[in-house]
Amino acid sequence: MTGNFDGRYRVAFNHRQQWQSFINPFQTTSIGVDARDFLNLKNFGLGLNFNYDQVGTTNFKTIQFSIPVSYRIGITKDSVHSITLGAQAGLESQSLDGSQSTFGSQFNGNRYDGDNAGENVSGSSGVNPVFAAGAVYNLDISRSLRFKAGVGIYNLNQPAIEFTNGAGGQLDRRFNYHLGATVYLTPNWFLTPGMIHSRQGLFQETVFGTEINYEFDAALYRYRAVFVGAWNRNDDAAIADVGFYYNSWRVGFSYDVNYSQLETASRNRGGWEVSVIYILRELLPKRSNYKYCPNFL
Repeated sequence: MTGNFDGRYRVAFNHRQQWQSFINPFQTTSIGVDARDFLNLKNFGLGLNFNYDQVGTTNFKTIQFSIPVSYRIGITKDSVHSITLGAQAGLESQSLDGSQSTFGSQFNGNRYDGDNAGENVSGSSGVNPVFAAGAVYNLDISRSLRFKAGVGIYNLNQPAIEFTNGAGGQLDRRFNYHLGATVYLTPNWFLTPGMIHSRQGLFQETVFGTEINYEFDAALYRYRAVFVGAWNRNDDAAIADVGFYYNSWRVGFSYDVNYSQLETASRNRGGWEVSVIYILRELLPKRSNYKYCPNFL
């Protein structure tokens, strides 16, 4: 959620490549910038996101720019309970290489025959506006015990998509539900379990697991920690991740291995992912352009 972090400004980068054994591995890149208390407007968050996705032999590409906003509402005066409401508006473009498409009509009964006529596929569905909304509930009992739960709804307007003449459709709404926590076991060891469930049309996915973290130094501007985690995606893949915190930086690397029937094609080579996050805690105070003189001079 935009602005839902400890700090003033955040920059995030994420890149993923999946199923290297395929002819064209699936690739996703995301870059985001957001601010908490933007322009010193208390509880107001603002961001800017860029997402690029490319999948399959047709090089099906999705490019999206979006601007998310959020507002944090304190339920109790001590800020233990709070809710952050968010909304997002953006533009999305989709395209593919129709010359690489194959269709069932090109199967001649024995094998694929490229000389048989397929469907007429256009290369782009144009640019569509896309909207999303969501909310996150935060329970901050102490630094050693925090919980959060949220929901997000994407493609609220269900934009039209069309790549074959005369055959169009709508992009289904996607529902995301997530849970997370920070639980300290000792002054240095803590867990960060989580779960996310996504549903879009007839398809759904659940990822759950935890990371175990060790703090070397908990001081704000000298923060040092490492983590290792284990996760599971549906009945499809096991995921391992490792990374570190250094001052305002968080760097992570993950790799998943298929154990479902897809392993025949993937050869157990799942996907690798790298993420980098930088959080600017506080801005430097504004310098005075004059000097104070003691009143006894």
